[in-house]
Amino acid sequence: MKYARAIALMVLALPMAAAAQLGSSQRIAANVPFEFVAWNKVVPAGNCIVQRTSMSGSTLTIQNAKAGMSTLALSREDRAKTATGAYTLVFHKYGTRHFLAQVKIADGTVYMLPESKLERELRAQNTAPQDQIVLASVK
Repeated sequence: MKYARAIALMVLALPMAAAAQLGSSQRIAANVPFEFVAWNKVVPAGNCIVQRTSMSGSTLTIQNAKAGMSTLALSREDRAKTATGAYTLVFHKYGTRHFLAQVKIADGTVYMLPESKLERELRAQNTAPQDQIVLASVK
């Protein structure tokens, strides 16, 4: 019985520990050299900051302070099989259009953003995306 309680406690604690990796005060900064779409909102090229907005980890704030814009994006938290030790933004690229798909944290936590309407339309045209990765850092 003690063993079952210990396992149950660990299972409950793991998601909270993962969510704490991108704490509401922790910000990830990346210099993105191209305009991109994050959850149906166009974000101009430049220095972008990604920050977790809610303690549940499901909402991210994406900002480009120089352009004076900010947007919220829903995400789904997942875990990579191995930790990369790097902070990265992963974009799906269709021709000249880029769509933010994932925010990867050094410990292996991955925040996955849903496809925008435009990305779904491009995928429906049987256009295969290419992944483009931009390195980021903790700010």
